[in-house]
Amino acid sequence: MNLDALKALLHARLGLCFEGHGEARLRRAIGERMAALALDGDGAYLARLGGDESELLALASLLTIKETYFYREAQHLRLLTEHLLPRLLRDRAPGVPVRILCAGCATGEEPYSIAIALRERWGDAAARLFRIDACDLDPQAIAQAREGCYRPYALRILDQPRLARWFVPGPHGLQQIAEPLRQGVAFRPMNLLADPYPEDLRGQDVIFYRNLSIYFDAATRAVVLRRLRALLRPGAYLIVGVTETLANGLGLLQLCEHEGVWYFANRSEGVPPARDLNPRNLGMIVPARPRPAGESSVQALVPPLPSTLPTPQPTPDPSPEPLYRRALALAQAERFAAARAVLAPVCAPPDSPARYHALHAHLLLEQGDLAGAATAAQRVLTLDPWSVDALVVRGRVARAQGGLDEAVDYLRRAIYARPDHWPAHFELAECRGATGNLEAARREYRIVLRLLDERRGAADQAGPLPSALPVADLRYLCRARLARLAHPA
Repeated sequence: MNLDALKALLHARLGLCFEGHGEARLRRAIGERMAALALDGDGAYLARLGGDESELLALASLLTIKETYFYREAQHLRLLTEHLLPRLLRDRAPGVPVRILCAGCATGEEPYSIAIALRERWGDAAARLFRIDACDLDPQAIAQAREGCYRPYALRILDQPRLARWFVPGPHGLQQIAEPLRQGVAFRPMNLLADPYPEDLRGQDVIFYRNLSIYFDAATRAVVLRRLRALLRPGAYLIVGVTETLANGLGLLQLCEHEGVWYFANRSEGVPPARDLNPRNLGMIVPARPRPAGESSVQALVPPLPSTLPTPQPTPDPSPEPLYRRALALAQAERFAAARAVLAPVCAPPDSPARYHALHAHLLLEQGDLAGAATAAQRVLTLDPWSVDALVVRGRVARAQGGLDEAVDYLRRAIYARPDHWPAHFELAECRGATGNLEAARREYRIVLRLLDERRGAADQAGPLPSALPVADLRYLCRARLARLAHPA
């Protein structure tokens, strides 16, 4: 099968790239569609694909890996409800809702998470204060989003009170989003590569464009970003995934940072231009940390990562080490629930190594289980009182719970055990700044910058899991913190 013409069509119409390892997936999907249509030969299918939009979407649906969940990257929801929306509402004329668009909404987890966050912050008034639109290329995904029924995997980090308040039992043992929230999101199919965009989408105040652009090539990113910018009002905001900052630092929007969370604004907010984050200046586009392909939309689809990770299966090897390595690989791909399932049996024996429990602690922390993470980390410390990974987890948990003095104690112990561990220095800098010890905070941020410069390629992997931010973003964040501390309000 000659795929060159098919790949060119998919790239031109959908912005998707299939090279190397991704060709096998593409071949399987094309073979399935050709069999369904009883077509023989690549030429016949290419002609059908080029002239039949419904067939293009049917192929795209096969290629989509929809694996996302509610409250993913919850720091963006906090940024929205605690910082951006209060600012927008302050300047809003009465009766004019703030508009929010989710581009590449997949099966609806993202816009419904936003709807929940708005209701929890503004109550029933959210229905008149805000308007949420959501779009995705895949009509099947849009149909599922409108139905709003979800399996436990999509709900895995929601606590029980939130589940009980915003979901009702659905068909086939699923959970369905509550009717007021379903009615509060307007879904539509839309191709981000299509031109022009619908006129009624103009005038957005916030656009969520997460975990999509990193999988486009540079030219496609620029095209989509320009079109999304045209939908934004002056003074509006664009929110991208936590690893996508560099990929979208094209100079089209102003890069901003609030309490460690990056976003883009359609105007300057007094934040120094982020020249260091321009991909052309850095000589890089793809962030340091890879992410699973296609989790949010077919528009985000790329070939599977070279180290494609299988669904956990029983292993014939009785040794725990292969299971640990598999759990670590799953964790590094952010498949935290699957990683915990693989890791559980190797953590059960009383003599299991401390590093197994350290990984378990990190996984619990990534899933938002602070109490579980603290318990797992404490078990590590009973085995190894100077485990840096466990000490940093305890420090992060304590800081998240407001125990800054306790967090400082854990982080200082971690630094004593390993002076070059930059995550411990960074967490300590954040704690020092929060307690008003500005000189100590400045000292720690400078240490982080020095360690990042010294370690280069290894800087993003100082523990079991990679840093949530690319190294260049971490450098910029430290410099921004230092600039702010030099002139505190």
